[in-house]
Amino acid sequence: MATRKTPAKKTAATKPAPRKTAARKSTTRRRTTTRRPKPALSTTIGSALGALVVTTLLDLSWPVRIALIVGVLLVGLGYLLWKNRRTIAAEAAGATAAGERPTIPPDDGPPTDQS
Repeated sequence: MATRKTPAKKTAATKPAPRKTAARKSTTRRRTTTRRPKPALSTTIGSALGALVVTTLLDLSWPVRIALIVGVLLVGLGYLLWKNRRTIAAEAAGATAAGERPTIPPDDGPPTDQS
């Protein structure tokens, strides 16, 4: 394999294009410093409670963690059902009042291309 002893010549194609400099405008801006208030007591208490919860969860065994997750999911599902109970009852009453039973359309198999 041959090595080049002299550097390759730069051609017009390999030279980078000169950069254009934009004229800068001098503007007078007034800089104001804003001070953030100290964290409130509720922030401090929330951080402390969060640290205690995380520490407690890390000390639990896996079956207890799984049971806790299932419990939280059940409470969430119960809340959603309780929140939407009027809508659910109205839809159920509307279906029974009309004497209709919800039906599933028959399955004719996979769709076929009939073009």
